[in-house]
Amino acid sequence: MISLRRRLHAARSAASGRVAAFVALSLCMLPLLLSTACNTEACLESKTSIFNTAFYAYGDSGVKVIIDSVSVYGVGQYRDSLLVDTANISSFQATLRSGRDTTQYVIRYDQHNLNPRYKRDTLTFVYHSYIEFESAECGAMYNYVIDDFRYTTWQIVDARLMTTEVNNQDVETVRLYYYVPE
Repeated sequence: MISLRRRLHAARSAASGRVAAFVALSLCMLPLLLSTACNTEACLESKTSIFNTAFYAYGDSGVKVIIDSVSVYGVGQYRDSLLVDTANISSFQATLRSGRDTTQYVIRYDQHNLNPRYKRDTLTFVYHSYIEFESAECGAMYNYVIDDFRYTTWQIVDARLMTTEVNNQDVETVRLYYYVPE
């Protein structure tokens, strides 16, 4: 009987020791849990790296222009990559593929008076990517550095790469210049 009481007392002591350890650990962890649970800084910025392409008049004016009846789509992408479908636009946004080092986009001019030979220009981006840790809330994201930029000149007169860094900041990456009749 005495042996049973000792075992019961020992079990109660061990259980109370585990409870005490749990309470002590909980009290130590409470400030950490509250600081992350009450974090008011949410991830408000985009976690996608995009490049912005804008259209300009060629020449001294440098005025931003609207190109009518334009479609923009990706080349060799396995999903639907139509970004713009026959719209009047002055710019567009697109992404680079993280698993590749080259991405191409076609700008198709859907005006009826154009010779079919001159209906498409292609933009080619050669780049390398790197992962950047943003924050605990936002996590990590792919950013890109453009190593080479090429384009066809069926309708585009000139093009300029304004920055080689592609990240989640809303900046103009590429300027495309077109002849615009006076």
